[in-house]
Amino acid sequence: MIERSLKDAIQQFRKNIDDSDYANLGAKGKYLTVPYRIKFVRDYFGERMSIQTESTELANGSHKFKANIYIDDKLVSVGESKQMKNADKEFEKQQTVSIGRGLSILGFFGDELATAEEMEQFLKPQKKILIKPMAKPKANIKQLADEWIEVLKKTATHSVSVGKFEQNLNPLRQEYLSDLKQINSDLIQQQRIDQEYISLQKTITNRKK
Repeated sequence: MIERSLKDAIQQFRKNIDDSDYANLGAKGKYLTVPYRIKFVRDYFGERMSIQTESTELANGSHKFKANIYIDDKLVSVGESKQMKNADKEFEKQQTVSIGRGLSILGFFGDELATAEEMEQFLKPQKKILIKPMAKPKANIKQLADEWIEVLKKTATHSVSVGKFEQNLNPLRQEYLSDLKQINSDLIQQQRIDQEYISLQKTITNRKK
């Protein structure tokens, strides 16, 4: 029942999107905001949906943010983000980004390649002196790889074909672009992801037989 209800919600969501619903970021394009998506799912699912967020301080001083999305008390998606907590309202921004990623995994995204919140942060001029961050230890890259593999598995579950799987992954790759670049620097972890990706493609193909 959840799967059917979710499919109908995504179809209605895509159908109702208007050009005026996008946030205009000038030359960088237009992006569908996370608050817009949250409002839609709240209105559509009502009390059936709940979004729970949490943050965890990591050993290197950064913070990890997680958004768990439930429908009828069943966990249907998890969105995560990471950022150093060193700017005004950074905590709230990264909570919003994690929710946006969770909703994107479910299928609630527009034609944008990233959330407006992420793009705004990326485009904002840096007035402070930049300090070169410490390189993340390999253990953190493995954790990033584990999280991306979970995204792949979740997306494969909601994909009816290999083509649809790839289509659903495109916006997610952009939202996780920073993490994927770090993973790509570790050949072992990248190989794990490549193997999992191929395996999921085969699983989707065999599911149709």
